[in-house]
Amino acid sequence: MALQQGWPTEDLQFQVNNDIRGLVNSVNDGSTSAFMWEWFTTKPFADAGSCRFIGQVPTPWPSWLIAAHPTRAAPSDICAFLNGLSGYVRTFASPEHGAGPSVAFIQQTFGYPEDDVKAWLQAVAYPDDCAEIPAHVITDTLAVLQKAGVVTAPQGEIDLGQYVDVSIAKLT
Repeated sequence: MALQQGWPTEDLQFQVNNDIRGLVNSVNDGSTSAFMWEWFTTKPFADAGSCRFIGQVPTPWPSWLIAAHPTRAAPSDICAFLNGLSGYVRTFASPEHGAGPSVAFIQQTFGYPEDDVKAWLQAVAYPDDCAEIPAHVITDTLAVLQKAGVVTAPQGEIDLGQYVDVSIAKLT
């Protein structure tokens, strides 16, 4: 957000509050000024008056990405996982599931009202193949993290193979 707003980023300080309840509590006790969290997860707290929604800041990267340590998981296991996950994601995101079973699952799991679940499902997009990563996701994320001082820019051209095992994932 600081980068998007043109604010200085050299002296940013963050307080770790662990989870959404910790964030809401810290704002209410004054130890945190504000927090950023996904809208539909925060909405029940805003609806209950525990916090107030003041705006939104779209991230320059997807909300979810799967990461695995290269020496702790066999490539074949990761491929099998991503293949299976892709099937589940396609089913979950399908129109017939989005109109019934997926809504019911989210309602039962998270306790969200049906209208909020339906609005959330209309606002999100899912990949057809969880093993595909658009190359711009890596380059855009690295650019933001470099500007924020979290990572150092590599010398020369970015080698995307340094960040993605192309024997497992497909850069698109």
